[in-house]
Amino acid sequence: MLIFPFLVGLYASITCSYAADTISANQTVRYNQTIVSPQETFELGFFSPPNSMNHYVGIWYKKIPKRTYVWVANRNTPLTDTSGELTLTLQGVLILREATKGNVVWSSAKSSTTLVKNPIGQLLDTGNFIIHKEGEGTNQEDPIWQSFDFITDTLLPGVKLGWNFITGHERRFTSWKSPDDPAFGEFSYGIDIRGYPQMILMEGQDIKLRGGPWIGFRFSGISTLRPNRFFNFTFVVNQREIYYQYNLIDTSAIMRLVLQPSGRFELLLWSDSKQEWNLYSTRQTDICDQYAVCGAFGSCNIGKSPVCECLKGFEPTSPDQWKNTDWSQGCRHTVPLNCSPGEGFNKYTNLKLPDTRGSWYNQTITLVECEKLCKSNCSCSAYTTSNISGTGSGCLLWFGGLIDIRTNAESGDTLYIRVSASELGNSKTILLFSLLALRLSV
Repeated sequence: MLIFPFLVGLYASITCSYAADTISANQTVRYNQTIVSPQETFELGFFSPPNSMNHYVGIWYKKIPKRTYVWVANRNTPLTDTSGELTLTLQGVLILREATKGNVVWSSAKSSTTLVKNPIGQLLDTGNFIIHKEGEGTNQEDPIWQSFDFITDTLLPGVKLGWNFITGHERRFTSWKSPDDPAFGEFSYGIDIRGYPQMILMEGQDIKLRGGPWIGFRFSGISTLRPNRFFNFTFVVNQREIYYQYNLIDTSAIMRLVLQPSGRFELLLWSDSKQEWNLYSTRQTDICDQYAVCGAFGSCNIGKSPVCECLKGFEPTSPDQWKNTDWSQGCRHTVPLNCSPGEGFNKYTNLKLPDTRGSWYNQTITLVECEKLCKSNCSCSAYTTSNISGTGSGCLLWFGGLIDIRTNAESGDTLYIRVSASELGNSKTILLFSLLALRLSV
């Protein structure tokens, strides 16, 4: 009689938590069980969001009293009861089943018939859940599978946001549908690689705002991303991958970047003293952040009213619409281009660089070589250096209309735009070509 209560308590303690950071092949995690990272930083298990009857498998901070989820497995296929079972197969695949019906509601990869020698699933203190072969350790570059490759709404330190060209896999994060529903929301954020890579926030199929291209130490359109004492950041572009990543300088800090259901970005820092998340920074938006609000060759200046103006050497394409603050038609060259030898480039400063979709880039040639390339192609409308750090390097070329420009006096960039000879502002050049034209006419 005395032993029976003891055995019941022992069984309950075993089923409530593995008290381990791993799961082995054919081992199952059930609704009242969790996996905990080695330093008890993160926990993986089943949960229900506030005001919801649905159930999910997710990862959250173990020691933070206010439950904060950083990853969700079955975000679009919720369980409707507590019969869920999470199992690691002999093929090294995580399978989430609805035990009462036997349905597979989520899996970590496509089914495979290839056995993996002793696969292990492990939750790391970074918040990453990886599957690897026994004996290969947790620091391998290429695990069988990892949750960091499938971001939900949260970007943790160390996660690569971008593309792996070897596998063809894109890592982007997507907002929850609502605070109570982790299903895919309307907003997603990632790196667009159609031309020179740039950060773009999408609302459904539409571009909501553009962070701009990386120019060596920051993004052209994100002036708030600056060096600080909490984290550093990098942007990598090579043949294997393109990604943005931030890492903690102060390893005691707890930080996360979240794309909220409203489309708002929040970089949050945990305060032990207040026992709450503090807003470290957010992307402040205004009308000039709206994508292409001023049309082609128009620049948005939040300090002016109205905010849209044509760049020097350009005029409204539709003057009547422009007067009525309909800037959708943008601007056109005051003196049309005809690919004459006299065409050149005006220097424009303090600008957010235009949309780089469809642009061309080279990371090694000089700015002088870049100008020659643009000059030799009549379709080339503008150029600049792709890396402004140090003495500058690389080349970035645009073709056709220049979209989504804004004036930013504090952290704007330089752009060289093709114009006719009469718009160059160089009296000697204008005189030279006037004399040339006169001689040809004679």
